[in-house]
Amino acid sequence: MAYKKLSDLTTEGQTWSIKAKVIRVWDSINNATDELISMDMILMDEQNDAIHGTIWKGLLNTYRPQINEGSIYVFSNFKVEGSIRYRPLCNEKKNKRNTPSEGTKDIRVIELLLFDGEKVRVTLWGELAHYISEDLNENQTVIIVTSTMVESFNVTSLKTTSATRLYKDMDITDTWKLIQRYSHEENLPKMMEVNKSIQGTQEEQMFYNRKTLQKITEMRHENPLNNEEFIYTSRVNIDQLQENTMCKVDDNYYCNNCDKYPKGTTPRYWLRLQISDHITSTTCTIFDDEAQRLLKINVTALLESLNGRTDEIPKNIHNLYGESFIFRFKLNNQNLTEGKPGYLVKKKSVPDDKLEAKFLNDIAEKSTNLEYDHCKYSKVMDDRDKLNGKYKRLIN
Repeated sequence: MAYKKLSDLTTEGQTWSIKAKVIRVWDSINNATDELISMDMILMDEQNDAIHGTIWKGLLNTYRPQINEGSIYVFSNFKVEGSIRYRPLCNEKKNKRNTPSEGTKDIRVIELLLFDGEKVRVTLWGELAHYISEDLNENQTVIIVTSTMVESFNVTSLKTTSATRLYKDMDITDTWKLIQRYSHEENLPKMMEVNKSIQGTQEEQMFYNRKTLQKITEMRHENPLNNEEFIYTSRVNIDQLQENTMCKVDDNYYCNNCDKYPKGTTPRYWLRLQISDHITSTTCTIFDDEAQRLLKINVTALLESLNGRTDEIPKNIHNLYGESFIFRFKLNNQNLTEGKPGYLVKKKSVPDDKLEAKFLNDIAEKSTNLEYDHCKYSKVMDDRDKLNGKYKRLIN
């Protein structure tokens, strides 16, 4: 039987047959629900070409027992589609088997020194958070991190996925090269402080560092440190969409700002919204996964629904006008030093009126107690002054 090379596969055919080695296998998990989405693989043929393969959970009972990492298989009757959101390989093809997307997780942030001398932060989620111990600060440790997601907003950082693997101090040439090159104490990796805003229950996260928009927009810091995070939550109303820069026309993406059809486009969410609370208003920016959770539709389907109508507000966004959410903001240097709006939203939550009322009652109760303590303190001070006056008179 003749098999197709991976390099010959296209998105047009539906009856492909290939012979390939399974070099990586992992489970894709929905971080919001911990639900299994699919089993994913990296396949490689005799020409050393590779492709990302997916078997959806509806077929896992049939295929999972038959597939082992490192073995060679014949795959038939699958379809090839463009890899849009997640690309574990540099090519744009994805092999998909035909089929009949935030809970609390452990987290650790580390800082790694790269070959070129640059440093990058890596967020380790779930079980990987326990892979690195605190004694990392006192040792020259070389780590290989695979299959991460790249986040870029002012600075570039990495976060692990369900496909990520960590390798520590492998006995290979590159390990010893790195240790010899960076043997000074100041170049040791750092264990960053755990982000407390994503610890605890969902309710605790919703009220973490709760501030009004006025407090947030008036916040200033002359020299915010790189390892200090300014994270706050606020209850806001969505007023309107401020900017929409991309649309899809006849299977091509068009950029309004550039006035052209860019090549090799990966659709991403970048929403800039006008928001307000009972005191003031400002703008915020929401990216990718969080924007998709807010709109409950992926970016490709949203652009296709517009069919090239660049001046039209998508229905999914328009339906949010007037809605109330809890936004967790992460302030950057420009927010803090220059007072620029466009605050980055790291997470959205739906407010619970009972919890909100309890939160306000607790604040009012604390305020009453503080006023009582202040009055009590003032009375003590008055009594002290009176006693001091009597003492002086007795001495005189």
